[in-house]
Amino acid sequence: MNKLHIFGMMALAMVSFTSCEDDTDPKLQEPTEFVLNTPPFATQLYDLTPNGVIELTCSQPNYGLTLATTYGVEISMLEDFGANLPAPGEGEAPHAVTILPVNPQSAVIEIPESKIAEAICAMRGITSEEEYTEIPAHPLYVRALAHINNQPATKITSNTVTLTQVKGYCAFEAKVYDVIYTPGNSNGWSHGDSQQLLAYAEGKYRGFMFINGSFKFTPQPNWDSDWGAGATEGTLEVKGGDIAMPATGEGLYYAEVDVNALTYSLTYVSSVGAVGDFNGWAAATPAEMSNADNYLVWTITTDFTGGGFKFIFNGPTTEWKYNLGGTFDELVFDGDNLPDEAGSHTVTLDLRKIPYTATFE
Repeated sequence: MNKLHIFGMMALAMVSFTSCEDDTDPKLQEPTEFVLNTPPFATQLYDLTPNGVIELTCSQPNYGLTLATTYGVEISMLEDFGANLPAPGEGEAPHAVTILPVNPQSAVIEIPESKIAEAICAMRGITSEEEYTEIPAHPLYVRALAHINNQPATKITSNTVTLTQVKGYCAFEAKVYDVIYTPGNSNGWSHGDSQQLLAYAEGKYRGFMFINGSFKFTPQPNWDSDWGAGATEGTLEVKGGDIAMPATGEGLYYAEVDVNALTYSLTYVSSVGAVGDFNGWAAATPAEMSNADNYLVWTITTDFTGGGFKFIFNGPTTEWKYNLGGTFDELVFDGDNLPDEAGSHTVTLDLRKIPYTATFE
């Protein structure tokens, strides 16, 4: 047998072998079945809340391969999701809204109730708090979505499940503000004269404020919108009533506000002091500062040794929980040590505006 014939037979065998392998390789299939299970409480009242979560479960689409599937849900107030209506034009309310779950790679789908409330407002064409009106609980139609890496051939939609009684609330995608304002009795209800609370996380604000009566929080220096007293202490409500001064009475307070969860907390500041190399960084026994102006300007004259120092609040009871450092022109929470010089110096802390500032003279 000549060599050319042998090589030809070998090549044919290799082609045959490769073809067999190709026939047995797993292939990505177009899924044909995808089921969203009806939750056991589908007929109950879902009274949506800012922190609630609705849990749904679905089957995993069979793609012929074990691959990471991404899930989502589409919701509508229309049973056919608007299929028989013209597509909404620019600026018009959508017929349906797609929501990404908390855990998009899980067939146990967790949907934040806040996102459902936002979607209901969008489908009702409500774009501001002033436009919002309450409506009775109503059916909401839900179907699950699945795909692999957003490939069109892998996308599949489940059956529709009906949640028969869903009650929404006034909810909009959180706007980002650098600061919020604290108009109230202590500043003549003036936004411009009120203390500001600085953003430190999405929808969360913190800072110091002087309180000697009722007040509110506002996202801008006007009354277009505000957060007032909620149903229980520590909760907020859009356009709610005036928030009462805490029982601890007039003074400086450290405030934290979460405008997404609609909650707030106020901590009475019973001690403002300086602590550093000059007193051995003893947080529990700071050099106490004196109130010079409405609990927002504080001063101390004391002997420094050179090195560094910081401002501390409620040091005797909470030590380093609340402290300011950084630079004299911009004090920040948990900031770096501030420089000092040996000798007797007067230090002034100013909490009236953001950024907080200090002088060392």
